[in-house]
Amino acid sequence: MDEEEPAGRLRGEPTEIVRRFLRSAPAEITVSPSVVSPRQSIDVRVVAAKPIDNVTSARIELGYDNFYRYRWAGRADAAATAATNAMWLTEDVGTTYGTDRNTKDWVGVDTVELANATSVFTDGSATFRIPSWAPPSSSQIANWSCRLVVQRRGLDVDEQAEFTVVTAVDDAPADLGAPEQVTGSAASRLDIELSRLVFRAGETIDGDLVITPSRDLPNGDVRVKWQGQRDSHPLTRTPGFDETISGRSVQLEKRLTLHEGMPMRLPFRLDLPLDAAPTASAVHSSMRWFVSATMFYAGFASPGTESVRRPIAVVSAAQPG
Repeated sequence: MDEEEPAGRLRGEPTEIVRRFLRSAPAEITVSPSVVSPRQSIDVRVVAAKPIDNVTSARIELGYDNFYRYRWAGRADAAATAATNAMWLTEDVGTTYGTDRNTKDWVGVDTVELANATSVFTDGSATFRIPSWAPPSSSQIANWSCRLVVQRRGLDVDEQAEFTVVTAVDDAPADLGAPEQVTGSAASRLDIELSRLVFRAGETIDGDLVITPSRDLPNGDVRVKWQGQRDSHPLTRTPGFDETISGRSVQLEKRLTLHEGMPMRLPFRLDLPLDAAPTASAVHSSMRWFVSATMFYAGFASPGTESVRRPIAVVSAAQPG
């Protein structure tokens, strides 16, 4: 069943998290520590509330729920939309009509099989090492947990306990990609210069925008902002549209004089949100961040709007204690 994307945010946790189930729940799972970085290890302990009989196998799984969007054509009006598109020859039927939906899929990373010689399960333990490539926890990409799966002749047991993966500067991707010309013909070249490319959530980005006109141009209105983009790329479903969030545009100049051979340097500061989801790459979705600059030219006959963006990386604000 598809679920709406959760609204929870990355937050600090106690040193040990214990997921307690309903009174009738068959087991309790303890994960320690509850906040870890890639390449660190966690210890998992599972204890049955009472012996579980008729067991055929038992295991503890490490993994994460991966959030993403996909294209869904099952809405009540999808068929009508498709028929209308076909009539007007505006779209290929079966490709783009419908709507986007949020969902999640479990991505298994590692498994420890638990010995079961008596067909009765009482307790077990496992130790897992968090992979170096682990996507950090966030409500946009990944929710990490350990699952106890007990298969039996009867009702199976499937319970889980969550923990948090956080990233530091050293965990940021080494290759963030090159600056992009999003719109415009580069009548003015916009270069975004930053002293560093990796920032913690909530930090301030200090930089300079260097503007180099290719010729004498109409006056310009130039602005900068941060942008975050979640890309959905599910393995077996049609990807939904990419989702972009943007910070407040900071106006650097309103009527900038642009002359050939006269480059200008404009400093700027942008504050990242405290709850910014860390840069991440997961099986079904990814999170990317940018600093974006836009130039608007005065007059109807002026060149088109110039827009460029430079990739940056965002890492978790909270770190293990």
